[in-house]
Amino acid sequence: MNDLDNGFTFLMNENHIGIVYGVLKRLNIRMDNPQFEDLKQEGFIHLAIKYSQYNEEIDDDRVCGYLFQAVYWHLLDILRKQQRINNHVMEMKGNDDECVDDSFSPQEEIDGIDLLNQLWLRCTGNQRKFLCCAYNESMTITQIARKYHVSRKTVYQWKKGVQEEFYKLK
Repeated sequence: MNDLDNGFTFLMNENHIGIVYGVLKRLNIRMDNPQFEDLKQEGFIHLAIKYSQYNEEIDDDRVCGYLFQAVYWHLLDILRKQQRINNHVMEMKGNDDECVDDSFSPQEEIDGIDLLNQLWLRCTGNQRKFLCCAYNESMTITQIARKYHVSRKTVYQWKKGVQEEFYKLK
């Protein structure tokens, strides 16, 4: 029996499944939530993994508290990641207070390699950096800013320039 099997055995013994249900309750995830079953399974798996990694002497109260907190943090990370993906924000950028549409995504808008090549030729060096990172590497604005050690505002300006060049091509 490997360590993960021990974790699942612990999960099934003495109603330790209640740990995951307690975490879901604390996160206000009810049974009618469409993510309930997925989060429940994620919780079970993570509980078994954390149990197999638990190095201290097995004391039921201490291990249950440890597992509760570990599952809680894991599920909370999953929910935050989903929320970050689902939230799209419109921000005001530029001197003329135009809206920069955050939903502009080069990989969704550009449907042909010829159009991409034309766009590449029209862009400045910094705009090309944005195109490469956003299109090829699927990086976020923040990740691009960190990579090139510039502000997010600067990356938004690069993005706006790419948008303008793209709309000129259309």
